Amino acid sequence: MPVWLNDLGIVSALGVGHQQTIDSINSQHINTLTATDELAFGGRQTYVGMVKTLPLSAILRTHTLIDDALAQIKPTLEQLNIAAQRIAVVIGTSTASIHEGERARIHLKQAGHWPPKYNYNDQTLVAPAHYIAKQLNATGPCYSISTACSSSSKAMISARALLLADLADVVICGGIDSLCQLTVNGFDSLSSISDAVCQPFSLNRSGINIGEGAALFVMSKKPNQGNAVAFLGGGESSDAHHISAPAPDGSGAEQAMCAALIDANLTADAIDYINAHGTATQQNDAMESLAINRVFGNNTPVSSSKQLSGHTLGAAGAIEAGICWLSLIKNDCLTTLPFNNGDKDPALGEIALLTSPFIKPLKYCLSNSFAFGGNNVSVILGLIDEQL
Repeated sequence: MPVWLNDLGIVSALGVGHQQTIDSINSQHINTLTATDELAFGGRQTYVGMVKTLPLSAILRTHTLIDDALAQIKPTLEQLNIAAQRIAVVIGTSTASIHEGERARIHLKQAGHWPPKYNYNDQTLVAPAHYIAKQLNATGPCYSISTACSSSSKAMISARALLLADLADVVICGGIDSLCQLTVNGFDSLSSISDAVCQPFSLNRSGINIGEGAALFVMSKKPNQGNAVAFLGGGESSDAHHISAPAPDGSGAEQAMCAALIDANLTADAIDYINAHGTATQQNDAMESLAINRVFGNNTPVSSSKQLSGHTLGAAGAIEAGICWLSLIKNDCLTTLPFNNGDKDPALGEIALLTSPFIKPLKYCLSNSFAFGGNNVSVILGLIDEQL
């Protein structure tokens, strides 16, 4: 049974809001990532998907990302006029406000006391969900999901479950993560950070760029007039191959995509576009291309948007579903889906990788999110007759 994504608040390296995000995608030959030596140990320069309105010195970073996203969806919430106890909040995150803790420890060492406005509880994984509920005065179910890079995709599936169980009439769902030293240096210790802008599925790929952002959807059982897109299905699997590496044969990814198609009651040939997880690491792109080929053959256009946004970790699933949402709802504005530059790695499985602008009205999009521990999620968004 479909539920509906009635609005989207989005902020990332692509910009704040629908129009800035669309403009950045349409001008994707312009680098949206930022070079900095402030995050990696030893002053190493890395490229990150930093929100340009938030310098790394900014405090309350996660709260600002949330505020920017909430401001975009509040008019729709006011129009829906739902009782507070019937509004739920489900958020995916992996860092919460770790950045604040990192800065606070530096301040404590230098000044001998914690900085003003620092609150240790902001670093708890449930803190972003609680903050959103407080800002909206929502008193329905409220929790966070933290399964690394699949967190916010799982949050969307969990939000639908709340609606179908009649535990809420509206769920604010999505994900938030902010830049911090922990994730940049953690991935660097795995030799996964690229020194340049990442190149998913390229022969020259050398790793990821860490990003930040927020994407919040207004999900409900019935479509609201205007911007409603159907959340048609979600598929999950857990291959548990390795703590940080995916199953090399792509079996877990394949299971998630097949489960999403079954849940959405669609065949593979119905999907018009796949937003791949596409991290630009050797292992992810190799296994994902194999899995996509087995499910979709070489027929469905595929690309990754991470060279534009960076890998936003716990927020990635929602931000990339947000790009699909914009591609569906703004077909007259979004002229080019994210496409991948560079020479395709001939060792990868045969997939219809976009290497030039793709202009086509879309009906169904699938978005992949794969996480540490073999935690795999695929979600399907689409336009269906109930919206007419």
